[in-house]
Amino acid sequence: MIISIHRQKQSNPMKLKYVILFFIILFSSCQQGKMQGEIASTIQVDGINREYILYLPKNLPFNSPLVFVFHGFTDNASSMMNWSRMNAVADKNKFAVCYPQGLKDPEGRTFWEVGYSFTKNQNVDDVKFITNLASYLQNTYRLSSENTFATGMSNGAEMCIVLGCKAPEVFKAVAPVCGCFMKSTFDSIKFNRPVSIFMINGTNDKTTSWEGDLEGMQGWGAYLPIRSTFDFFVTKSGSKQVTIDTLVDVNKLDGSFVVSEKHTNGLNDNQVWLYTVVNGDHDWPGSSGNMDFDASNEVWFFFSQFTTD
Repeated sequence: MIISIHRQKQSNPMKLKYVILFFIILFSSCQQGKMQGEIASTIQVDGINREYILYLPKNLPFNSPLVFVFHGFTDNASSMMNWSRMNAVADKNKFAVCYPQGLKDPEGRTFWEVGYSFTKNQNVDDVKFITNLASYLQNTYRLSSENTFATGMSNGAEMCIVLGCKAPEVFKAVAPVCGCFMKSTFDSIKFNRPVSIFMINGTNDKTTSWEGDLEGMQGWGAYLPIRSTFDFFVTKSGSKQVTIDTLVDVNKLDGSFVVSEKHTNGLNDNQVWLYTVVNGDHDWPGSSGNMDFDASNEVWFFFSQFTTD
């Protein structure tokens, strides 16, 4: 084979160039076809092997969007993948999904460093971990660096808020579910530019209180009320239009209903949404709690507003 190519190169260099290019494209396509399904792996950041699960739908095109999904406090990546059912949404809409794994605190509880009173001295840089991982996945699997998003539950939702503030150049939009804005993080953030955000919170949430906890009585540390957090992002967005509506109460047995508030036409076409689950608790709608909408599908619909070719 080597001799054959060498002779062809001598007789017709341009033809050889196109032959080689053809095989490179063919090989890349074959490799992309093999890279599908769940891939459990690690990446080293600050000398620590950080774990994650990547899901690639079958026949995923090059330059497809990438969505990060963060688990909650004490939870794990595999569990988040299973009950969020985001893989099914990815199959239908052709995007990659990454489920990162948080480290453990001294009590053995998995967490994301968002400013909790009992984790903020662990010297964990989760923003560095996630931004490094995003770059690695984009380059390795030829995913879009322009269409990268983040969603998550509870502590994972709070990680989304941190990323939206600290890494808006990486994450085009974020969608925290049942999360809050820790005051220590809020006070330390130098807001670079507005980020599109979609918040989902329940008014009866006993873990992430709608009223906030500025005195830190729950033990997490002080955090802002949900409405104050939302208003902060609305102000930063420079939105010029608002639409308020009530979703159809599809399931009257779940004891809750949903009010949507969408601020649009902001700076750089930013949008800021809030789905208030009235009487809702600490749940991922569609999976538990409110059944009037599916959070995973709705989150992707929100992200899809900002995808570019």
